[in-house]
Order: sequence, then C-alpha cells, then structure tokens
Amino acid sequence: MAWIFLVFSIAIVVYVYIQNYLIEITNYVLTIPKLSETMQGKKVVHLSDLHFNPKTNKSFVETIIDKTNEQEPDFIFITGDLVQAGLDDFLNTPLRHFVEECAKIAPTYVVTGNHDIKSGSFEDFKYIMETANVTLLLDEAVMLPDKFADGIALMGLAERQDQTNLPQPILGPIELTQQMVKSPKILLAHRPEYFVHYMLDKTKMPDLILSGHTHGGQFRLPIIGGVFSPGQGILPDYDYGLFVHPEDPSKRMIVSRGLGNSTFPFRINNRPEIVVITFNKINKNKG
Repeated sequence: MAWIFLVFSIAIVVYVYIQNYLIEITNYVLTIPKLSETMQGKKVVHLSDLHFNPKTNKSFVETIIDKTNEQEPDFIFITGDLVQAGLDDFLNTPLRHFVEECAKIAPTYVVTGNHDIKSGSFEDFKYIMETANVTLLLDEAVMLPDKFADGIALMGLAERQDQTNLPQPILGPIELTQQMVKSPKILLAHRPEYFVHYMLDKTKMPDLILSGHTHGGQFRLPIIGGVFSPGQGILPDYDYGLFVHPEDPSKRMIVSRGLGNSTFPFRINNRPEIVVITFNKINKNKG
C-alpha cells in the first residue's frame, strides 16, 4: 500500500506543478470592422495577473518572457496586477526586469489592476514603467501603430480604489481625438465584470476589450467552468475566454486566465495562459 500512496503523491505534485507552471498559449484570429491595412495581420500578446512578489519563481518569469518572444508579437498588452498587493517596494520582485524584457520584444502597453495600486509607492510603479520604456495608460489613449498612421485607438482604463463610485460612463475620463473616435478601438481594462458598462459611451465604444482579474475562476470544473472570481463571486459569468456583446456581436471581450496567483496559491484544471491575438487580413475581393 505504501507504494500506491507514493505514486499517488507524486501524481498530485506533478499535476499541481503543471496546473501552475505549464503555460498554455491560446490563439485568436479576429476580424475587426473598418480595420486599416496598417493593422491587418498584426499580432498582439496579451498578458495579465502576474502578481510578482519576492517569492516569485524566477525561472517561471524567464519562461513567460521566452514564450512571449516566441510568438513574435507586434505589440504586448498587459492588463493589470503585475505585482501582489501589500509590498513595501518592488526592489526584490522581477517587475523591472520583466517589463524591460517585454519592451525589448515589442512596444508594450500596461494598465493597472487592483493589486498594483495597493502595493509600494504608486509613483515608484509609474517610474519603473516610464524608465523601462513601457507605456502606462491611465485613462489615456494612443493610436497604433503610431500617432501619424491610420490604425487602432488603444484605450487604457486606470484601476480605482473605490469601486462603489466609478465614473459614469466608466470610460468618461478617457479623452479621444477625432481620429481616435473614427478609428476601431481596443480597451485594456482589468475588470471584465463591467463588460456591458464599457459600451455605454457611444463615442468610445470598444470593438475589443482585453481583460484579466478572474484567474480563470481559479478552480475550473468540467462543463460548469470557473468556480470563483473577485468582483463576480461564485460561478462568474466572465471567467475566461471570448465573450460577445448581447446586442452587438461585433463587440467582443477576451478575458485572460492570467499567469500568477494571489489569494489562492494554486490553480486546479486551470493552467496559466498567454493570449495571442492576430488581426485578420480582410480580403477586399471577397464578396
């Protein structure tokens, strides 16, 4: 009987390791209406919820960097919770190294999550982003591939401490130029539970939302899906994957399962995820 227990114990250890460190690459090919030729065929890597802290497995960080580089992205979007809440500072975390390496791979854009604004000095966080050549979008928008070209308006929503007193509409603080208003739009926003609310400002309505926060529901059950998500509670509606707006199917949201852990130190049936999005080339001769 002892050998059965040993084999079972080893199997559990291997399973938990796989569920927490074996990264899954999830690929999407999306067609965005009115997408300019400058953005057709471009590839985005979407990362989320890394939760760096002094105990973060350094080899896992290098694996994330290597896997990201292997995708050969044109852009990297990070949707919050790069660090764990409650840290005094970021000196003993992989934060700076990680964002510097991302910036070497492709232009990198970051929004904050609830943990980012509850750890260390937020001024230090902003300084690291700035000096690492990463763009931190705090209720701001930029044009991609650059401000002089027709492309996509990338909006970034800043995380707020008080979730009971949000701006109405939520995207109200983000200012857009006339060019941005007319362009296809992508929103980086940490919280997916506001999916429908993100669509209320008609001049800023995103064609695609990239989000995180849920950790895929942390524990996933067959057929049922994610068990729990902060902000949504038990059996969340938006746990992970692709979601379509109920009134306009052209408006979509992708929720990443993320890469790290926070309150719960492990995942079950829910491997860490890197999302890769390729913007479909539109065949002008078709139809």
